[in-house]
This record gives sequence, structure tokens and C-alpha cells, in this order.
Amino acid sequence: MYHLLSSALALLVYTSVVLGSQTPLGNCALDACLLDLPYRVVLPDTPDYALASRAYNRRLKIAPAAIVYPATPAEVSAAVLCAANCGTPVVARSGGHSYAGYSLGGQDGSLVVDLSGLNGAVFEKEGEIMHVQTGNRLGDVASALKSVGRALPHGTCPPVGLGGHAAFGGFGFASREWGLLLDRMIGAEMVLADGRVVNASLKENPDLFWAIRGSVSSFGIATSYTFVTLPEPPVTTPYSYVFAGNASSAAQCFYAFQAFSATSAPPALGMQFSIIPDLTYELFGSYTGPKKDFEDAFLPLVRECEKTSDQHSGTHEFAQEMGWEAYLVSQAGTPPRVSDCFYAKSLMTAESTPLSLSTMENFMNYLYTEGPRHGHLSWFVEVDTYGGVGSAINAVPKLDTSFTHRDRLLGFQMYASSGNLRPPFPQDGYAFVDGMAEALKSGPEAPSFGSYANYVDPLLKEQDWKMMYYGKEIYERLTTVKAKWDPNGVFRFPQVIPPAAEAGQEGRRVVDEL
Repeated sequence: MYHLLSSALALLVYTSVVLGSQTPLGNCALDACLLDLPYRVVLPDTPDYALASRAYNRRLKIAPAAIVYPATPAEVSAAVLCAANCGTPVVARSGGHSYAGYSLGGQDGSLVVDLSGLNGAVFEKEGEIMHVQTGNRLGDVASALKSVGRALPHGTCPPVGLGGHAAFGGFGFASREWGLLLDRMIGAEMVLADGRVVNASLKENPDLFWAIRGSVSSFGIATSYTFVTLPEPPVTTPYSYVFAGNASSAAQCFYAFQAFSATSAPPALGMQFSIIPDLTYELFGSYTGPKKDFEDAFLPLVRECEKTSDQHSGTHEFAQEMGWEAYLVSQAGTPPRVSDCFYAKSLMTAESTPLSLSTMENFMNYLYTEGPRHGHLSWFVEVDTYGGVGSAINAVPKLDTSFTHRDRLLGFQMYASSGNLRPPFPQDGYAFVDGMAEALKSGPEAPSFGSYANYVDPLLKEQDWKMMYYGKEIYERLTTVKAKWDPNGVFRFPQVIPPAAEAGQEGRRVVDEL
């Protein structure tokens, strides 16, 4: 829908703006080229630059060369050409929630293409097919789907942008039944390094389509995605069971949770184990179906956790049937955060190598010992179930997309914010979060771990992020695709996929406040 005429318009904008400017190619002045564009351009001397360049993660301070606000793919193309001519790195900003500030470039001096003006959504076949531009947030996507009685397996934080969320995974509690959001994608419209606007799908530019489903930012700017949607479920049962106890009881509850995830959880059951600073631990998630069916499936795990929890404190229980829209609203938070100041790490465990009880006891002992010593931090650990019997995520063959994690059981997110969610981030917060990861990696299961790129970690060493996000086979294939579609590295940031010829070189340094 959106790609019609895009290539022709991009060429016209290029001819009239870039070639028609007073700045000849090869004698570059980025500001002059951008200021000839017929839409909002924010430069470092613009009054609203500080606000426009502010990272969601306030721990980071990044100074882009400029931020532009196009409203069409052709306008995106014109900005990319200005930057490409000047050798300026280009990044896209969909929602701006990149943990590492990569939507601002992750380093000083990038051109940020803000996609908030590309916010359309069009349906075909009575809602079965959705064309949606990448400036939409997840809340916008959910509202549009609601209007036609359809749904997708996306996350539940409304302000998160669609662009990166979908392309680096797009996990939600419905994903074990419906797949990741990128698994519902059947097409994308891309602005390339040379300004062309092309379609990518299994039939058109299939190598590019393979690459962007798992690593879009390295290959261009996605201006719209096309998804196959699902009927909105008539009833969903969100739930929460909160327990009190000690490190030992938390480890045993988690161990039961892991076993249940692997062997007993039906695909309709989305599951998370979490622990927070008051050292209570929670089983949280949703079931796509009625409450009775949920309780039949899930209460055996609750009872298992109650065997070792503090029964004097009791178990806080909640499970309620809701419509799909009410369920999404209930998960969103009140209100969602508009900014944070945090450091986070992610680890994913393999189905073939579950964590031992000893490893989990070591992890919980760390949290129960070090957590109270870091009362100035707001922290959490969340562990989502990805795999298990019937998981739609793991049913996808590993090489069908560049999202490599098709054999994972659990995904850990370890996260700490400054107490007031504002900078500065406490220096001991880095060691605290790193210690969580080290406690998990102390066991023999560590070599099998991966990491989730949507929880991007800017402090991972170069060789580590390559293997943790992608693995050797997929990473090397991505470098080959990069060499074809962006050989000069127009789209780049600290953990970018390099062209194959440069793949062995050291990565760019991250802007960070260490």
C-alpha cells in the first residue's frame, strides 16, 4: 500500500533537493543539504535540540548531527541521501526506547531519522492483512487492530515503537501460541543506503527480507511492515500469584517454573517468573482462554511454589477473564514510563540445557544478599518462557529468519534503575547488574546462553554480542547481505552488522557514561 510510487517520489525528491541544493556532491555540508528538505529538521543550534535528542535511557548522553522528521518514504530517502553523501551514519528512531540509545546513533554525530510522522495503518481482506507504518507505537497498533477485531502477538508497553520491536523479535505473552511479531511479518518497505525504496518479502528481495527479520537497523530504514493478523480472542485471562519466602524457596519455585515451562505449559499460556526489591517473587502472565481452563492448567505450579513459600504471609492471587483490549490495558502500567535511567542485561537459556537447582540457588542467594544492599536502586529480574512443548517460537526453523533463538526455553532480563529514574546512574549499579549475570553464568550451563537483541547491551564485548545475538552462522550470513545492500556502511551504530569485508575489524566504541 505504502510502497506505490515511493521509488519514483524518492528520485524526484533527490533530484530537486539534493542535486538542486547549493552543496555539490563530494563537497559536503550536511546542514545545508538537510535544511533544503521540506520538513522539520533539528540541528544542534536549534532551540528544541536538547529535547529532540534526549535518550529514553537518561543514563546515556548522545549528540546526533541532526534529527529529521519525514512523513513519507520519499522524504526518508532524501535525508538518507544527504547523510550518505557526507559520510554521516544514519539510524532510524521509531519509538526511541533502545536500551543503548541506538535510535540516537549510540555515538555522537549520527543523522537520526525520526519516523513518528509515518503513522498510517491500512487493512485488507477484512483485517487479515495489515500494512502498518513504523512510526506507530504498540498502543497505536493495538487500537488499529481493535477497530477490525484482529490481534497480533506484540508486547504490552504502549509507547514502544513498532519498528525495532517487530524486527528484533517482538515477544509477547501470546507468542508461545502465535509466534513472535516478526513471525507474522510477510513484507516490509525499506529505504536503502542509495535512496531507493524497495519491497522485501519471500518473493521480492528475499535475502533482505531474511536479514531484516532479526536485524533491520543494519540494512536500511523500514518505513512499513505487512503482517498477517489473527482473530481477536474472545476471552483472555491475565494472572498474578505473588509469594514471600527466602532465597531457597525462590530457587525451588523457579526450578518448578522451569520444569513446568518445559513439559507442561500449553501454548496458550504466557508465563513469567519475576523478583523485585522487596524480595517477593511472582508468577505472572496471561492465558488465551477462559479462567477455568487456565486454572486447570496452571494451579498445579502455584501449589508447588506454595509448598516452600512463607504461608504466614500467604499467596496474593489474581486471575480474571477479560476481553483482549481490556487485557492489553491491564498490562500497560499506569502510566507507562516516558523515560528511565537504567542499565540492563539479558540472557536466554537453551531448551537442551536447563538450569540446575544449584545454579538457581546461587542466583537467588546473590539477589537476596546484594539486593538489600542496593536499596537506592529500583531493580527487577523477569524471566519469560519462550519454549516448551508446542511453542510457536521454536517451531520456526532456525535459518528461516535472522532471529536465531529458536531453541530457547527462558529469557532473563536483569534491570536496575536509579531510585528516582533520573541521572546520574549510581556507579555501583553496573556491578550489581553484572553480578546477576555472573551468578547465572557461574553454572555449567553458561556456554549455551544467548541474549535478546531487543534488550540490547552496549557493554557486551564485540565477539560476545555477535555470538549472543546471532550465532556464528547467522552473523556471517548477515555480513554477506550487508555487503550487498549497504557496502559503504551508511547505516551504522556500535553493534552494527558490518559488510563481509570488514567483519573481522573491531567494532565502533559505544558512547556510555562509565
